[in-house]
Amino acid sequence: MSNDNILKNIHEINLSYLLLAQEIIKQDKKIASFRLGVCEETLDKISELSLSELIKLGATNQLICLLRLDDKKVINCLTRESRVDELQQVHTGIMLSTQLLKSYHARSIPLLKE
Repeated sequence: MSNDNILKNIHEINLSYLLLAQEIIKQDKKIASFRLGVCEETLDKISELSLSELIKLGATNQLICLLRLDDKKVINCLTRESRVDELQQVHTGIMLSTQLLKSYHARSIPLLKE
């Protein structure tokens, strides 16, 4: 794959991610904060962006979404063969939730208020 194709794909992924983020924020801000791993202030800003602003933001040469699975042991644990697929999904959710809470604590980001 050429460098131009990679950049085009990154732009498309970024725009898709931002559009999805806006949709999740519109549906439920607390769930959006959890799933996107960002604070309320960032959610508010993303939700206010126009389509042209989303396109401009998505046109960066770096992925704007963060890969939360940054530990080889966690990846191996979550991708190993499981007899019960539903339990594997629950386990993945628990692992990601734990990582998100740790990152909130490490960055001292306040969780959304009730």
